[in-house]
Amino acid sequence: MYSAIPVKCLNWTEKNLRNAMVFFPLVGLLCGVGLWLVWLVCGLLHVSSVLFGVLAVASGVLITGGIHLDGFCDTADALYSRRPQEEKLRILKDPNCGPFAVFSVILVLLVSFGSYVQLYQTQGRNVVWLLAGGFLLTRCLSGIAVTTLPVAPTSSLVKTFGENAGKYVRVLLLIEYGITGLLLVWFWGWLAVVLVWLGLFVFWGCSHMAKKQFGGITGDLAGFFLVLSETVYLLGAALLGGVLA
Repeated sequence: MYSAIPVKCLNWTEKNLRNAMVFFPLVGLLCGVGLWLVWLVCGLLHVSSVLFGVLAVASGVLITGGIHLDGFCDTADALYSRRPQEEKLRILKDPNCGPFAVFSVILVLLVSFGSYVQLYQTQGRNVVWLLAGGFLLTRCLSGIAVTTLPVAPTSSLVKTFGENAGKYVRVLLLIEYGITGLLLVWFWGWLAVVLVWLGLFVFWGCSHMAKKQFGGITGDLAGFFLVLSETVYLLGAALLGGVLA
């Protein structure tokens, strides 16, 4: 569902969907493995940091199939339209791509690209696991949002996953989040502490925005949060990696 990697298709029943969100963070681990492979190959071939940045951004898009970027673009169009809530919800459903989506996604991809370039120039390959931890954390928070926040009236996908999730799913996601966060702090110290708090700040801001602007969470808003939080995490690692690591 949340990656482009082909897997055996199971029947979408309430029983099967109940535990689906628990495994969402594993997609983040796959993104980390993909990034590690890109870094390894680029190091062996002595490619420039610019080319690495391009390939690093592309690896994440290819593994996820761009599904979260799609939600990010839809949300940017709706949010920056500054229309009433009903109109924002209608724009979320509109398959057309407006100007707000275009410049927003370009900005996000540029920031991600620049962050990868900076990290490649200043850090060793082990920093990939710090970034992979961020991919896991953001997906844990996204799953918590889907299973905890009120659902917007027009959201069918989040309603499908959120309402069918067992009550213990959010607890398991919190446990996954806590274990990942503790491991990051254990190995990366203050840098990880700052990055974890940045992620929580983005989560709080996006949760407030979703309820105020859209009346609750939708699949597009969950994608918006994930892309924004990953970008902030990358930027924080690039800016602070040489100071706090």
